[in-house]
Amino acid sequence: MARTPRSAAEKLAMRKKKSRALLLFNIIAFSVVVIGAVLLCIFVFFKVGNVTFTSDAGYDEADIRRVCGINEGDNLVLLETESREKALEHRFPYIESAKIVKHIPSTIEIEIIPAETAFSVACDAGYLYVSVSGKVLEIATQPCEGTTVVLGANPTNTKPSETITFGDDSVKEVYNAIAEQMTKNETQNVTEINMNPYDLTLTYDNRITFRFGNMNGMSYKMAFGLEMLRQMETSGEITEETVGSIDLSVVPEKNKAFYEEDRTAASATPAPGDAAGRTDGTDSTANGDGENGDTANPTGDTDGITDPAADDNGDNTGDAENV
Repeated sequence: MARTPRSAAEKLAMRKKKSRALLLFNIIAFSVVVIGAVLLCIFVFFKVGNVTFTSDAGYDEADIRRVCGINEGDNLVLLETESREKALEHRFPYIESAKIVKHIPSTIEIEIIPAETAFSVACDAGYLYVSVSGKVLEIATQPCEGTTVVLGANPTNTKPSETITFGDDSVKEVYNAIAEQMTKNETQNVTEINMNPYDLTLTYDNRITFRFGNMNGMSYKMAFGLEMLRQMETSGEITEETVGSIDLSVVPEKNKAFYEEDRTAASATPAPGDAAGRTDGTDSTANGDGENGDTANPTGDTDGITDPAADDNGDNTGDAENV
């Protein structure tokens, strides 16, 4: 039987089909070559050859490398980093945080941020040295010089490299609130915190005592007190020699705090004002008895801060009225 000649349309369709098949083959072949080259680089060329450190936090670099488990010749691309970072932070208390960075083709950089003691928290065994993030660094018999001593907190977790914990949730909230405000305001010279639940106090620079009363609204009270102190220092009402106290116990209800200067300290070096060291210059007979701390504010009690809602800055602390 004779074959029927193909039409021009059929011949064109066959050529297009062959062209598509050839294009697909070329794409697959190219992909195989590229994947092979990538795998070759991963498994052959990208090897750990150099390990560098941004800091050692006082630890031996060989010990850090050993805990990391990173060795020369390890595959750089496939190297897992998260678990190694956590291992470093747990094994070495004075490493606040660790980050392992890969640099192609052959370098590993270990970025270490050293932990610094911010608090010395009294406990049964002595004092816990604690970083600002709450990481326990070590246990010692004496407070760390230049840190904030915390009394009455009764910490329950004293293991180095772990986060400090407390048996009382209210103490935890207060501790965190104070630490947060100290960090936010970059306050470095808080010398002591006494966690008495009914008369919680904070001592600034061994001179100014913040009296918070109970533990309610501590974050607000702390921010309020620090802003009031800043304004009074700026105005010169409180100097580097001034000794006194700021009563913040009614801040949540009345948005007011009261400053009282220590008369014993003031008598030696009177503050600007009259001979008795009054900061407002008001005659002590204005309230009939000359005593401190009443609503007449005669001798240095600063009715310090207005309602924060009226603060143009929109912050929590408000603007000083008489400061």
